[in-house]
Amino acid sequence: MTDFPRWSDVRADIVATSGGEEAVAEARRRNQAYIDGHRPAERRKSLGPSQTDVPDLME
Repeated sequence: MTDFPRWSDVRADIVATSGGEEAVAEARRRNQAYIDGHRPAERRKSLGPSQTDVPDLME
């Protein structure tokens, strides 16, 4: 085994220093919005069309 602390043992202190449960939940929402915002761009890049091609493809 390792000497690392368990998450359940350190979470309360981290949440407290981060501003509480609501602040952690808001940070999680912001992080997920950032991830969701990049998915369409990554998908477009993998398919090949440029940003200027997309409107024509949507017609």
